[in-house]
Amino acid sequence: MDVLIKDVTIIHKGSEFHLKTFDIQIRDGIIIKIENNIFSQDVEIVSGSKLICCVGLCDIGTQSGEPGYEHRETIYSLTRAALSGGYTALAIFPETRPIIQTKGDIQYLINHTSRNGVKLFPIGALSKDNIGKDIGEYMDMKHAGAVAFSQGISSVRNTGLLGRSLQYASVTGLSVLHHPDDHFLSEGGEMHEGDTSTMMGLKGIPSISEIHTLQRDILLVEYNGGKLIEHAISTEESIEIIRTAKNKGINVFSTVPYLNLIFSDEDLVDFDTNLKVKPPIRSQKDRETLIAGLKDSTIDAIISNHTPLDEESKNLEFPYATPGASGIETCLAACITYLENDLELEIILEKLTVGPRKLLNITIPEIRIGVKADICVIDTGEAWTFEKENSLSKSLNNPFIGKTFKGKVIYTSV
Repeated sequence: MDVLIKDVTIIHKGSEFHLKTFDIQIRDGIIIKIENNIFSQDVEIVSGSKLICCVGLCDIGTQSGEPGYEHRETIYSLTRAALSGGYTALAIFPETRPIIQTKGDIQYLINHTSRNGVKLFPIGALSKDNIGKDIGEYMDMKHAGAVAFSQGISSVRNTGLLGRSLQYASVTGLSVLHHPDDHFLSEGGEMHEGDTSTMMGLKGIPSISEIHTLQRDILLVEYNGGKLIEHAISTEESIEIIRTAKNKGINVFSTVPYLNLIFSDEDLVDFDTNLKVKPPIRSQKDRETLIAGLKDSTIDAIISNHTPLDEESKNLEFPYATPGASGIETCLAACITYLENDLELEIILEKLTVGPRKLLNITIPEIRIGVKADICVIDTGEAWTFEKENSLSKSLNNPFIGKTFKGKVIYTSV
């Protein structure tokens, strides 16, 4: 049966229909009409009070439980949750068991039979077994379909290894994705170091742990070449460092977790373990500067930082809880709801759709007649509440459970 989306405003800079309102008709997964007042019988109607259509969202650094941690998340549950959040493409971190580091591992994800049509783009292990000693098999992984190399949300301590990684990755034409964090400075920290952590009696994670590593990384990419994506930055100082590097022509880019755009460390006073994440949620000044970094394109993409965890890892006293929050279902809705006074919707969608694909050189979908429909439709006028029983992820470590959003994904096509 055809699908007919009525009175929807298209937001996609690459489209001739950008910021225009039309009906869209889809048949067998192909966009066959984009016109005003389409009438057709025997169609599924998609309608709402204020519809927006963009290309499907793309996430970088999504954590998958499968293989190895299926009790937290499977590819089936992950991709179902992704579609409900508007995502049609996920770049998956290698931190599974086994580590994603061979041709077979890469192909296992790309061709997974339970991915619900969602495109999976594996990120290969930066080092063998991801333990930070020896370079991985970059060329083999590239040929199998890897889109980048990373050690996940763990920082690389070995400076020489990261330098060699940049050199070898540049031969394959792929990027190194690295989270800046000096473990020796952040070890044992529970939240952002500041007045709030002092008041709460918790050991803080100083901003310098990120800043120091970021400065090292930029020196390495300047010296060794290659393309470096600083993943999940969180501090005010990081923005200025990256901005300066970009202005010098250094091949450095960055992503930011959506929770760091919405919350500040003051929101942790109730000891909500679902707000204990990595990188930590930092000060209000950091939050405001990260938003400014999105506006001037110092930051290239917004990420969900989806980290599914079992209840035994989160239902603990704050110091003992494992950092991480699920986010693939709530990232878009939360950004629309909580950032409406800070960021234009057009910027939010750009950083969730086109920005991530550009970073990884993934083909950007089009919205035009005759192409496969890779789209997300949002009813920005619909209010809804995110409840446990409605979550499609296997893990419920999400700070927005019970919260009401303004803007709901009502249709996703891959």
